[in-house]
Amino acid sequence: LRWYVTPFVWPRYIKRVWDAQGFDLLRAHSVRYVGPAALWARRHYRLPVPVVTHHHHLDPSPLNPFIEKRVIEASDCVVTDSHFAKRQLADELGVRTDHVQVVYCGVASRYAPGPRDEALARRWNIAGKRVLLSLGPLIARKNPMLLVETFAEIRRAAGEDVCLVWVGSGPLREKVGALIRQLGLEGSVILTGYLPEVDKIPMLNLADVFVFPSLLEGFPLAPQEAMSCGKPVVAFRVASLGEMVEDGATGFLVEANDRAAFADRVVRLLREPELCARFGAASAERVDRQFRWDLTVRRVQKVYQETVDGFRRAR
Repeated sequence: LRWYVTPFVWPRYIKRVWDAQGFDLLRAHSVRYVGPAALWARRHYRLPVPVVTHHHHLDPSPLNPFIEKRVIEASDCVVTDSHFAKRQLADELGVRTDHVQVVYCGVASRYAPGPRDEALARRWNIAGKRVLLSLGPLIARKNPMLLVETFAEIRRAAGEDVCLVWVGSGPLREKVGALIRQLGLEGSVILTGYLPEVDKIPMLNLADVFVFPSLLEGFPLAPQEAMSCGKPVVAFRVASLGEMVEDGATGFLVEANDRAAFADRVVRLLREPELCARFGAASAERVDRQFRWDLTVRRVQKVYQETVDGFRRAR
């Protein structure tokens, strides 16, 4: 449901669940889409439970001070997935953050290094090529136009056996396709569109380097999943990427929109297979140590329990 519809629909449903079986905690999985409905339900029906709101990141919007700010301030606890997102709340909304807890998102253990799926490589005409891979919707903040322009420089420096594969679709697809043709990169840049889930991990394991030009992320899953499959990541030093990618150890981070530096780091990894392999192994180890789902589950459960206990003590 659209965010402006949920306050008229969900509170009655929440009350129905409360009357039928009760619950200890009311979780809003989105600040704008669910937060107002959850808070209104608690207030209107006088539900004796805490509200925990989950927050990813703030997209630019003139409504943020009127919706996001009020929901964050009224929630008993806020769970967000990066220290960047927590700072964003304080810096852009001016809210208190003593009730904001950071819990990193996780990666399933099935994301693991594996052999190349040559049939998949042939399907996309990338067999025998060195592969730069990116995953995500073709939208402005994911920066696909800049990546295609940068790839033209990478290909000139690293050789014609390098290709770029972008998995995902979106409103910029036609514009990106036009840029590919303009730069003469047909056949070297592949836009797969939607990729079935069964092909996702095999596609990650076809990559040599995962490239991620995004400019705004709460805590993105795509580079995490690539790291879990033993791939080095090249990204911009923006938002939460510095909390995920260890510059000079699991990949490289460069300043935002610095095409020359981005291309230079990718070319270096392509030219130095030993460095690429070392960064990839370190990436997989870092995910095992910090970003598995079982860790996320335990941390979220701890936050929920502490919130419920604190709310009951206060009552």
